[in-house]
Amino acid sequence: MSWSLLMIPLFFIPHASAQETKKDRPTVGVVLSGGAAKGFSHIGALKVLEEAGIPVDYIAGTSMGAIVGGLYAIGYETHVIDSLVKEQDWRYLLSDEIHRENRISSLKENQNQGVYILSLPYELKIKEKKGKVRLPPGIISGQNLYSLFSNLTIGYQDTIDFNHLPIPFACVAANSRSGEEVVLREGILPEAMRASMAIPGIFSPVEKDSMLLIDGGIINNYPVDIVREMGADIVIGVLVSRDYKTIGKNRGTVIEVIEQLGLFIAKEKRDRNIANTDILITPDLHSYKMMDFEASAIDSIIQRGEQAARKKWDELTALKKTLAITDTVDIRKKIENPYILMDSLEIKSIRFEGLERIDETDMKKRLNLKNNRITRKDLDISTSRIFASGWFTKVFYRLDGESPFDLIFTVHEKNFNTLDLGIRFDTNDMAAILAHTPIRTGSSLNSHLDATMRLSRNPYLAMDYSIQNGIFYKSGISGKFSRNEVDIYNRGKTIYELDFLRNSICLNFSEFYLHNMKLQLGTEIDIFYFIKRLSSNYEVKNFDFNKNNVYVNYFFSGTYDNLNKSNFPSSGQYFSFRYALHTDNFYRMYGKAPLNILDIKFHKPVRLSDKFYITPGVSARTIFNPNDNIPLIYANFVGGQYNGHYVPQQIALQGTQGMELLKNTVAVAQTNIRYHFTPNHCIYTNLNFTMYHDKLKLAEGQSFFGGSMGYSYNSIVGPIAFEVGYSSLSKSLYPFITIGYYF
Repeated sequence: MSWSLLMIPLFFIPHASAQETKKDRPTVGVVLSGGAAKGFSHIGALKVLEEAGIPVDYIAGTSMGAIVGGLYAIGYETHVIDSLVKEQDWRYLLSDEIHRENRISSLKENQNQGVYILSLPYELKIKEKKGKVRLPPGIISGQNLYSLFSNLTIGYQDTIDFNHLPIPFACVAANSRSGEEVVLREGILPEAMRASMAIPGIFSPVEKDSMLLIDGGIINNYPVDIVREMGADIVIGVLVSRDYKTIGKNRGTVIEVIEQLGLFIAKEKRDRNIANTDILITPDLHSYKMMDFEASAIDSIIQRGEQAARKKWDELTALKKTLAITDTVDIRKKIENPYILMDSLEIKSIRFEGLERIDETDMKKRLNLKNNRITRKDLDISTSRIFASGWFTKVFYRLDGESPFDLIFTVHEKNFNTLDLGIRFDTNDMAAILAHTPIRTGSSLNSHLDATMRLSRNPYLAMDYSIQNGIFYKSGISGKFSRNEVDIYNRGKTIYELDFLRNSICLNFSEFYLHNMKLQLGTEIDIFYFIKRLSSNYEVKNFDFNKNNVYVNYFFSGTYDNLNKSNFPSSGQYFSFRYALHTDNFYRMYGKAPLNILDIKFHKPVRLSDKFYITPGVSARTIFNPNDNIPLIYANFVGGQYNGHYVPQQIALQGTQGMELLKNTVAVAQTNIRYHFTPNHCIYTNLNFTMYHDKLKLAEGQSFFGGSMGYSYNSIVGPIAFEVGYSSLSKSLYPFITIGYYF
């Protein structure tokens, strides 16, 4: 038992007179330290305090302690917080990713989830002939975390005094501009929680007034002194200590630097706060690291916190006697927070703060508001859709007043461009680097230019200029300039080795899109220049290299896409079609009617269990009126791991080494079957069956099958996969390794 508990009767009466209201017992303060994922142990410790019947009169925390403490202060019971943290997708929250289903159709095709691993802000002033690239304030902006905190703190989002919360609360941040400790005891609750855990270099700091706030753990990771100042007579603290048994594992990493910062800067204060704690709970978290945010680890960390608190049961029992608490009387505060269970929110008005160049009406169209009501989930989705536009660095919301609420979005428009960089490796193209930047072409955000460059064995440069009229319609012009080295096979044997340049200019007359659907009408000019054309003795009929290499094509296309992921989706569906007329002189092909080509694709993931998924699909392409001289570049090709990798019409066929040249009508039935033994690890198999014929009579044509088996790990840089494929054409095993998202 702590000696300070025995001394309580000696100082209780004079100390009580200093309080704003007369107390009939000593007050209890709880302090929760920082520690990232290790801080989930606070939940287990609080469970034991609830079970013991210990009242909590004040609560203070830092970093993860601020998050758990802030929620506890507004009425979230420990079993609710336990469920909340376990059901979250922490990989998503600790990133700036946007769920694919929240992107509008025009962005889904061009922005693979997670493809860019680094974004560098830059300013370019063409008239002044000046420009500069700067490092971002943090790898992660924290948009997703702030949205979560906003959702959980509905009812407490006004600027408030945290002393007026159901349990008075305080958290700690550090002002990186002055190097001073900042105790947050008033303001906007979700903003305070976000500021307290802004790990330097990882999360962007929070700007507040003239301060730049970062994680308080570097200056006061265990704020016992703060809870004492709030009025606590007795302090129960949960301290996540550094695990010295794992020093070797983290040596030389950013994790070691972050863990060491607080000890290096504020060791003296930390030691004083430990000495000033009446009941100190120190969970044994050996083998767990700061970034162990997987569900299985979270569950174990919470249990470790509970086990550590139970070891203090005798001290807690002694404290109850000191507080004159009996088993038949529960003196803990009864907190009624009606907002926790309020799912449907009634909205009185909507407004945006921070809009300068964007029409507020367009933003309101992104909100899923029905009869002036919106669910909490739809509110988060709407926020994500606004952020997904790419026009803002931050999108936050708050609900002012009581129901019906005033819904207020605070947005920060981008005043800079970003250079986005991605990298990947595979055994076909070897290393590949992707660079992308959006460029504003005027003061309005309704028109912009996107530039994308891939450096690899098959490089390209793509430029896309578009003019957007509202959120449902746009038009523009785009160009893609690429070089491709392609081996073309026939039944597993090489028939062509091509090295060619393709310059393509697309005039997009009309692009109409709703959230998941896009329709596009336009014309495309293709210019081909063949650098190398090596062929075998195999004779390919109906193809002519030597005719006109400039083609004018007209197309009408449509896409419906609500897949939740581009890689291994688990919900939604994808359907696309493209009907095109191909000519060499605006209206004919080689003196005859233009080629009529229809291309369709469909696939839909089906969830069989929590870990087992199957994704059947079909791809088909047919040339309705083939001439005697079809340009080879517009023929039907299947093969390879990715659709459209070498030529736009290429149909991926797992298990094949390269592109196979097939006849005028092709249909491929394919299925992906996968089993996730953890959220980030899975094994899978791909099966496909291909039929082809000169005409639409596929049942009378030829066929072959293929497939692959593999393992995939979803790493921080994207999927790492190894697979082995087989096709009845080549009749040999084909290994394939890839690291990173495809681009």
